[in-house]
Amino acid sequence: KELKKNGFAVCDVENINLFKKLKNSFIENINLPGIDKKNITEVRRSLAIMSKAQINKAMINFLTFNKDLSEMMINSFPKIVKSLCGSDLFIQRRAHTTINVPGDDQAKQVAHYEMISGISPFAFILWAPLHDIDDEGGAYHVELEKSLNIMRKEEKQGLVSGEKVLNFMGNKKPPKIKFGQGIVFNPFVIHGNIAFNSSLARIACNVRFQSSDKPLLQKNTDYLKHYKLI
Repeated sequence: KELKKNGFAVCDVENINLFKKLKNSFIENINLPGIDKKNITEVRRSLAIMSKAQINKAMINFLTFNKDLSEMMINSFPKIVKSLCGSDLFIQRRAHTTINVPGDDQAKQVAHYEMISGISPFAFILWAPLHDIDDEGGAYHVELEKSLNIMRKEEKQGLVSGEKVLNFMGNKKPPKIKFGQGIVFNPFVIHGNIAFNSSLARIACNVRFQSSDKPLLQKNTDYLKHYKLI
């Protein structure tokens, strides 16, 4: 009901053991010299003080980690995925891992909606952090009706992510959610993140999926692959 009304909803991980395996795989594959005990808090603390160049170098090993990430994300939320799109799916070939570093001088994700990237209007997105989010370092989402109204006005004005969309970066507050929770949303919902103050970086994974019976848009089989959810 919440997803249908707002276009997004907080949801629980259904296969927590698999999701813990996903998190541990990330910890094992991140290249952070000098950390003796590789737990997620130590990884976050180390990333928070690194430069962008250092983070990019550390993420080289993600080529191995990302290999099965899409499948692991989908299978962490199997009932939700099936209820929305069935078992015969198109899923993102390589799910994304995002690292957001605290500080006002750090890059923020500009408010946007997935449709502008060429994703199908029949797709959904699953986003889940690899740790508790107990500060302002999460992601915010704008209610569906408000998002659609802004999109319609922008279309008339010939704009994409104009002033009204960008203004959300200053006045939206991300929800505080726990490890073992995620957010599922549709491609029409405006979302993004803001600068935040913390001694820890934010790490999250996200994946796009849709029913294989539904048409694709610009993001086609170069970006998506067929997958049967058992």
